[in-house]
Amino acid sequence: MEKDLYSVLGVDENASVDEIKKAYKRLAKKHHPDANPGDKESEEKFKQASAAYDVLSDPEKRKQYDAMRKGGGSFFEGARPGGEAGFSGFGDNLGDILSSIFGREGFGFGATPGGFSGRRTAPVAEVRVPFKTAALGGSLPVTLEIPVTCPECGGRGGSGEVPCTACGGSGRSVNRQGGFSTMHVCPVCGGSGTIVRNKCDTCGGRGSVNRSERVTIDVPPGSDDGSVLRLSRPDGSQLMVKLRVEPDRFLRRKGRNIHCTVKIPAAKAVLGTTLKIRTLTGKVKLRVPPGTQPGTQLRLAGQGVPYRGAKGDQIVHVQVVLPKSPTAEEKRLWEQLGT
Repeated sequence: MEKDLYSVLGVDENASVDEIKKAYKRLAKKHHPDANPGDKESEEKFKQASAAYDVLSDPEKRKQYDAMRKGGGSFFEGARPGGEAGFSGFGDNLGDILSSIFGREGFGFGATPGGFSGRRTAPVAEVRVPFKTAALGGSLPVTLEIPVTCPECGGRGGSGEVPCTACGGSGRSVNRQGGFSTMHVCPVCGGSGTIVRNKCDTCGGRGSVNRSERVTIDVPPGSDDGSVLRLSRPDGSQLMVKLRVEPDRFLRRKGRNIHCTVKIPAAKAVLGTTLKIRTLTGKVKLRVPPGTQPGTQLRLAGQGVPYRGAKGDQIVHVQVVLPKSPTAEEKRLWEQLGT
């Protein structure tokens, strides 16, 4: 069953960092394994509280979780018909999704006694997306290096499995800071609870090898840098794709609006002029009215990022350029203007 991280800590979704910290300390003190030896229910609650605090106390992770929690289009899209590769819905186990997005296992949801997490998380691949494609959406053919099960060791990483001495076979480690503790995946065994004496020569003990795969990703309009898409592969497995939006030399994005800066000579600012401005969809004409002041912002309506059937705007920031080393003639003309 999916668990909401705010509900786990018993706080509102608008809770401050201090409120989240206080809630976690209270739960950690109540359900800490040292205070409840042998109590599996308390251990599970402590684990869930630690996982929730790990996400909600980090601004970037919290931002991604909030977007995912509300079902934002930049995280998950419905699968395409016909069995083609698409993006699955939001009905997956929340622990698996969080593990895939934030790059760690053991978020405390669906854990098994044999280890910190009973599921193998979906591999995560990063994809660079052009600025325009991220803003407007579109299909993006890419070649990904996807980790697959090592054919030599079958994913075991080698032979001669023994309990991990770092975590005692539990697959988890506890960090104590001040009056509270946090639980994490064991860095030695990666949460499996075991290590191998003889590492596989093919995968070096990782249990997986990379394979190049050509896929086409459907990038939703308005995708942000760091957005995560869940890709269903032909073999039924899942792949988390994290988008890295490439910057544009002229355009920049703030929410649903696009911003840019143009420089014009002082004379054109005084007299007015018409400029050709590059937008997401091509160049458009912009009238600069007479008497335009430095720092003026002019608006190109509907030239921004699509959102729920509407579009943002493009804001043009006007910089008035004055001559640094005026010629004698320019000085004379400025002197005339100043009289």
